[in-house]
Amino acid sequence: MTERSGTQSLERGIALLRDVASRNREGPKLVDLISSTGLDRSTAHRLLKCLVAEQMLMQTEDDKRYHLGPLSFYLGLMGSEQGDLRDTAASLLTAIADETGDTVFLMVRVGVEAICADRRAGHYPIKTFVVDVGTRRPLGIGAGGMAILSTLSDTEMDAAMDANTDRIARFPGFTDESIRKTVAVTRRHGYSMMDVPVVTGVRAIGYPICLSGGPAIAAFSIAAIAPRITSQRSSFLVKVLQSASTELVKRLAPTHQGSRIPL
Repeated sequence: MTERSGTQSLERGIALLRDVASRNREGPKLVDLISSTGLDRSTAHRLLKCLVAEQMLMQTEDDKRYHLGPLSFYLGLMGSEQGDLRDTAASLLTAIADETGDTVFLMVRVGVEAICADRRAGHYPIKTFVVDVGTRRPLGIGAGGMAILSTLSDTEMDAAMDANTDRIARFPGFTDESIRKTVAVTRRHGYSMMDVPVVTGVRAIGYPICLSGGPAIAAFSIAAIAPRITSQRSSFLVKVLQSASTELVKRLAPTHQGSRIPL
């Protein structure tokens, strides 16, 4: 490959990324991208296949539409002014743990996954470290990921579910149908509450963190042994998480006001 041909491939790949990003919600098909970029079918297909393989894009199974992939979201998160979400939320995590006594997590959305960016342990003697910092899970698996998934549009949720089908199947008791039912309940309540996957006797509550009325960029979640998350105590825990989420959005607002992804 010559230097020019390599540069040309890169330029064409970036053009495809820009095009998909500009209409990520509905997701363009191959024919749409060919029409808008002027690329021939074989070139467009080859570049798109590479971008999907590298997780810059993802393609839904049913209607073959393209959407931004996990790596695009990760790069955007790391390159944005909000890239310090973890540091901004640190004192709030500590405050939640101190007030509730339970273990608290910051789950950050990266594409179709939720990543544990940070956690704090409260004073209650039985610790529930259900995920480690850096753990990645499909959206919908775990209270934080469920809280995030519930804020997506139906189209975005379908795309995420399609992309995560194989991974979701690895978690006993979780199916496409069960996750969608929980999403419906979570949307009604505004928060998620569920038993923790794989860890018996532990329950968790998740509350989404949304900027400017858009889908959640992250979620706070609390995990504890099931007897500590009763229907009565859950009201208190939800209020604590809601307050922390509101405060975090206020802290992030000056950074994000009027911001958009450059296309």
